[in-house]
Amino acid sequence: MMRVLAADVGGTKTALCLFEGSSAADLQVAREQQFDSKAFSGLVPILGEFLRGESVTCAAFGVAGPVIHGICKTTNLPWVVDVRELSHICATSYCGLLNDLEIAVIGVPFVDPAKLVWLQSVPVDARACVELLAVGTGLGRAFLIPSAHGNVPSRAFATESGHASWGARNTIERRLLQYVAQRHETVAVEHLLSGPGLHLLYDFIIHEGLAPPSAQLEIERAEDPSAVIGKLGVKDQDDACAAAVALFVDVLGSELGNTALRSIPRGGLYIWGGVARKLRPALERGELIDAF
Repeated sequence: MMRVLAADVGGTKTALCLFEGSSAADLQVAREQQFDSKAFSGLVPILGEFLRGESVTCAAFGVAGPVIHGICKTTNLPWVVDVRELSHICATSYCGLLNDLEIAVIGVPFVDPAKLVWLQSVPVDARACVELLAVGTGLGRAFLIPSAHGNVPSRAFATESGHASWGARNTIERRLLQYVAQRHETVAVEHLLSGPGLHLLYDFIIHEGLAPPSAQLEIERAEDPSAVIGKLGVKDQDDACAAAVALFVDVLGSELGNTALRSIPRGGLYIWGGVARKLRPALERGELIDAF
């Protein structure tokens, strides 16, 4: 019996899935569970609760952060993830630790086309670079270089470009840059294009008096203020939330344009992540492509 563990370790949640089968060809989901990442001191305690002392045949972990020599100091959590500790608790020497975006971009060519939403329809070159931008708790980016030979695998590369400096393009964004600089010594792209970034944009809209905050009390009391801002903004149920979402989409479109200029991803430029998914109606309106 093969038992394969797959894990997606993010700054907000950690998702674990255990597959079982007599061989790799007939693996089926046996059990899956999500955990609140911030409620744990590290990944090992989560694995202990999920596995309950059971071993697995092999395991692979995608983690939000740079992986160097099998160790990751997570970007949005105070964790140090060591593949040797993971191997020990999983009781297998077949254990891999990779950046989560590196894993995700490897999977892009295998996504069912019916599950893709095309914001701009252009010919895709299967031999060209593929880019993936993930908008979630943070901002991630990875790219895939397809092999020109069928017997050689494609190569995936993770980056930390979400921490690159952000540049303003117009008067409003220059005011935004000054506003964010009061909170962060260096204003990074991730400070704006992320879940917390949406909340920051909302605060900026209120601070500048650009729209009335009719839902401010509801947002302040929410467990996840960004989720409320996004929901109200997408549906145009609050002027300040709608303005924050519109600014978010504009900044995201510009960042996607910069990404395209750096690598010319004629194999496709994809947007992924929980925040992007929840803001999908706003991304489809056309303003994002205009900024792109």
